[in-house]
Order: sequence, then structure tokens, then C-alpha cells
Amino acid sequence: MLVSGPVIIEKGKILLAKDEHDDFFKLPGGRIKENEDIKEACKRKVKEEINGKIEIKKLLCVEVLWKNPTTHEKETIVLFNWLSKLKNKKDLKAGEDIQEIRWFSVKDIKSGKEKAKISPNTMFVMGFL
Repeated sequence: MLVSGPVIIEKGKILLAKDEHDDFFKLPGGRIKENEDIKEACKRKVKEEINGKIEIKKLLCVEVLWKNPTTHEKETIVLFNWLSKLKNKKDLKAGEDIQEIRWFSVKDIKSGKEKAKISPNTMFVMGFL
């Protein structure tokens, strides 16, 4: 499975969302559809999940997972994480499957203070910030 999502940081805080499938906050984004451009998939998923409009700046990192973090089943997942700029902060709202949208301090996440609330992929991304 291929997944594409933005890393949105403003004033030392990172934007994360919590959906109805997981008990942790994670980067918005999701599966890339067949024949879909990976950057366009990122933009589409952000719009669907949090009503966000983004400008993609650059590829920040790629992570490969060998099991699904939700189901714990064996599965190969390749996550493309894009450093992105949010263009409509005032218009953010939770999409159909999203329970909550929240800004977290990058410093607090890196120090481990928020580790219990954050997805493994988001923790991985912290190493590139």
C-alpha cells in the first residue's frame, strides 16, 4: 500500500488528526489511488480529512512499515511524508472519519512528552525535523 501525507508545521507546532480507527494522533493523509500522482493524493486526502488546502514544499522522508499499525497484520506500507504549507488554517474542520484535529508542540513530541498520543509514523518523522 502507498500512503501520502503532509507534515504541516507552524510556530513550532505540528498539525495532527485522530480518526475513528486509531487511538492516536497522526499526520493527515492516506492511500494513493491507482494511477494517482502521489502529491495529488496528499492534497486530496488533506482536503477530505481536515478540509485543508496545502502547498507541498518538498519530500521530507519515506518510511516503510511491514505491518499495519492499526490491525497489526503483515502488510507492506510505504509512507511518503511531504513538508507542506497550510493555506487555509481558518477553514479546518474534521472530515467524516476524523474525531479531532489538534496542533502539538514539536518540542514536546521530540522530548517524549506526547509519545503515548502520537502515531509511530509521526514519531519517525520527528527525526527529520
